[in-house]
Amino acid sequence: MRITTMTLLYTRYLVLLVLVLPLKAEQTDLRQQYGQHPANWPQPSLQPGIALAELQPLPERPALTVENQAKIALGQQLFNDPILSRDNSTSCASCHHADKVFSDGLRTATGVGQQQGKRNTPAIFALELWQSFFWDGRTATALEQALQPIENPIEMDLPLATALERLNADTQYRQRFAAVFGQSPVTREQLAQALVAFQLQLTVPQTSFDRFLQASYQLDKQQSIQSATQELNDQQLLGLHLFRTKAGCLNCHNGPLLSDNQFHVTGLHYMGRAFEDLGRYEATSNPADAGKFRTPSLRAVTHTGPWMHNGLFTQFDGIIALYNAGGARPKPRSDLKHPELFPQTSTLLTPLKLSKSEQQALIAFLEIL
Repeated sequence: MRITTMTLLYTRYLVLLVLVLPLKAEQTDLRQQYGQHPANWPQPSLQPGIALAELQPLPERPALTVENQAKIALGQQLFNDPILSRDNSTSCASCHHADKVFSDGLRTATGVGQQQGKRNTPAIFALELWQSFFWDGRTATALEQALQPIENPIEMDLPLATALERLNADTQYRQRFAAVFGQSPVTREQLAQALVAFQLQLTVPQTSFDRFLQASYQLDKQQSIQSATQELNDQQLLGLHLFRTKAGCLNCHNGPLLSDNQFHVTGLHYMGRAFEDLGRYEATSNPADAGKFRTPSLRAVTHTGPWMHNGLFTQFDGIIALYNAGGARPKPRSDLKHPELFPQTSTLLTPLKLSKSEQQALIAFLEIL
């Protein structure tokens, strides 16, 4: 009986070794592969037509001058002042909270009179890297972006002319603008410049992912130092590898922003149903833009939920499951008024066949961005 029991235990031990050793070997191999300059990382999995834009650190902030500091301080005061809303109840900071990377943690934004928008509040950081603004990209510059919420009827709902009248009637603001810009009265250009000066200083908290990237880019292209990956545990490292390869995330979430600055259809437009939103089409009126939304950054993503343009996702598991299935592929209803506008889900999205453990590794990686 004892021999049989010992034999059984030994057999189980051998089976365990067979299962565990390849996994340990794989993790060791990943540490070797990612313990190098990013130019030598494993080849990513990219769809045809997608150029490689490797993961990169965010650029360092330039040194502040005395002039910039005064303008930034003015912009910060304006950002937090409800004077720019119709009923003096809402400021920029009402929807952009510092502890949430200047998002708000709500499904959709709330404006004056508790009006609900239909889109999730984007975080504010690294403004200089964005090529367009808002989920639909309706403005091309940060200066244009800064003034839009003031006049938006479901946000701050204040005509810009009235906003300028208020600022010019306020002795303190009139003096501060004159000190910063050397002239008066306050103009729309000055208001935009002050707000943007403050917003340009906003950034994300540094994470272990940032420290890993910085160490990686400091390596000589001939070096291979496994300690460069010490900031990542085995599951996070596997998540990074999947992000760049099997999961295909790098096709859209790339570069320092972890966004390609482009617009894509993920299938979440809900055309003909509750939550309908045709995205970029509403800004351009171009049928080719129907259902497209700008790729959001994944920087500090744990601080910016709920997620997607409509804030309908509250857990990473659901988002990963969506992409694992190849995105949403709804069918048009028979009673659509404009069936020709029905968006087609991007061909960049294909079924991924990620295992449960691979999905969890991907989530572990997202949690350190």
